Amino acid sequence: MKTRGLFTQQVWELVHPTFQEITSCRFVCELADGSLPKSCFAHYLTQDVLYLIKDAEALGNLSKRATMAEDQLFFEELRNDGLQVELLIREEYLGYYELQEATSQSKAFADYSDFLLKHSLESSYEVSCAALLPCFWIYGAVCDFIIARMTQNNPYQKFISTYSGDEYYSYLNTFIEIVEQNFMNSCFQEDMINVFIEASEHELRIFEESMLPAK
Repeated sequence: MKTRGLFTQQVWELVHPTFQEITSCRFVCELADGSLPKSCFAHYLTQDVLYLIKDAEALGNLSKRATMAEDQLFFEELRNDGLQVELLIREEYLGYYELQEATSQSKAFADYSDFLLKHSLESSYEVSCAALLPCFWIYGAVCDFIIARMTQNNPYQKFISTYSGDEYYSYLNTFIEIVEQNFMNSCFQEDMINVFIEASEHELRIFEESMLPAK
């Protein structure tokens, strides 16, 4: 993961052990080599649909709270894009993998969703942005890790490819730039660092929980 400023330099050093735990966990390794049990993938994908709806709501809250017009537009674009991905998974991927939609959130996904929504509404704008960044940055780095190790004829390639490409990284770079600028001008720098770390730990718990159906 490349750092781009004072904030990202600090937080990446702090969350690097968590990132290593994520990339060495069974779910990520077995998704990359195609050996992941379908029950585990089903849990993750069906929960991801519900999570994306909540994440889009949190992004919408950021858009409403942003003071700069370009940031308002950016977070609204992210919100709409997240809802499009949710629709794609629901209407195409669930059928492709022969999966049924989940009717309620699991603990790890619900805890993460609640964390994002709470900060998007109750924390300072700068802290809210820092809380939502790992959803894009940590996850994007994990996808890069998986794609670099993905086996040929991987049964999960269709899903893995969803979070790659120039558009995703353009969004990510803009998000990082916004958080970096917020950090430089914020009196909540320590809070920004702490919520980023906490969000990264939520990412780990999601991947760990998704292996439970295989046990």
